[in-house]
Amino acid sequence: MSLTMIESLLEKEIGVSADAIGSGVIAKAVRLRVAACGSADIKTYLNHIKRSQEEQGNLIEAVVVPETWFFRNKNSFAFLANYITEEWLPEHKGDLLRVLSVPCSMGEEPYSIAMALMDAGIGGDRFHVDGVDISDAALDKAESGVYSQGSFRGDDLSFRKRYFEPKGDAYQLSADVRKKTRFIKGNVLDRRLFTGQEPYDIIFCRNLLIYMSSEAKRRVFEILDRLLATTGILFLGHAERQAAIEWGFAGIPEFGVFACRKERRKRENGLKPVLQVHPHPFQRQSEKAGKKPHVAPRLHPSVTIDEVFEPEISSEQPESNEPYEAQKDLFNEAQSLADQGSLLSALELCETFLGQNPAHVQAHFLMGLILEALDNEERAEEFFNKAIYLDPDHYESLNHLSFVVEHRGDREKAAHLRRRARRVSQKDKISNPDKLVKVQRKSRLQ
Repeated sequence: MSLTMIESLLEKEIGVSADAIGSGVIAKAVRLRVAACGSADIKTYLNHIKRSQEEQGNLIEAVVVPETWFFRNKNSFAFLANYITEEWLPEHKGDLLRVLSVPCSMGEEPYSIAMALMDAGIGGDRFHVDGVDISDAALDKAESGVYSQGSFRGDDLSFRKRYFEPKGDAYQLSADVRKKTRFIKGNVLDRRLFTGQEPYDIIFCRNLLIYMSSEAKRRVFEILDRLLATTGILFLGHAERQAAIEWGFAGIPEFGVFACRKERRKRENGLKPVLQVHPHPFQRQSEKAGKKPHVAPRLHPSVTIDEVFEPEISSEQPESNEPYEAQKDLFNEAQSLADQGSLLSALELCETFLGQNPAHVQAHFLMGLILEALDNEERAEEFFNKAIYLDPDHYESLNHLSFVVEHRGDREKAAHLRRRARRVSQKDKISNPDKLVKVQRKSRLQ
């Protein structure tokens, strides 16, 4: 009961949903803080955090500080630089470009924004970047500008030569980049955040919504809408873009760039936009009382679809001596590693899981997402196709596959896939638009 109350406290304060982030993650963070505080048990610790704002902050940091690195998803930064130079600057002569990164974690994202703009030849007097996070520890790290090897990933590290100096086993970011970025402690759920100030032309809010409850998502979209300029652009994580579109933003059809423009759809009778929340593909699944985790396959072993190739997989699960719980834990761990950005490790675990469960739709979809994030479009398309073969109504696979084929140049097929996705979305909606839908399907693994 005490752990449940702590989960409720986290949801109230920062919108973190135990269903999304995983009760196990929260329980581990609580155990660490119980030990650090010398509390006798969780009940005693609960009483402590009710009285101590400082300890509430420590627990939040233990739960939410993510793994990140410079220029994560390079396509987004390339698109940003091109948009600013080709479109924004000519239309805003003399204006200061305002960019927000929230949550900014330890600074890699806002600093990447600044470096991308500088590489595009945009002077420091033409832009300003704000980084906002709820974690004091993360903000202190960002302010220092000192980063270890783990913050530098990928084949192209030329930016490190231009903007960093070696400092022992780490690297110190140059003062020219640091002075263009301001770090502020804040909560994106706080409706008072930046009230009274000018809006931002660009907002990066990536990989936050995937951990949030439905109500928290709504509040965040309302706040981001207020903070974003009328012609502004919102960058999101790959699994969050569709939720923003359904809330009312207009998607930008650039492959690998998960962004939206602030263009409002027509609303009838003054109703708020409807947010149709679909299960997050990297979402850590946790069992509720009397319910199985949502793994979502619906098997169609005999179906043939003209828009996807027929993968050579069987709808029958192979015999396995491994108990159900161990298999489920393997998939959950793959999802967790993907959440944390450990994509290669997640890929390996997911491949192992699919070897034991070749008809598991969500595992094929997860493989597609990981490969898409690793810029392996060809293999990502293969796994999205497999997911659709097994479940022709798999909404997320239809959407992601549409972007892959559009990037390949097949706009007609991409449009067809999007129409199918919209039909699935309409079919899944319930009569009350204020409620959120989660599509539950049966699974042989359940």
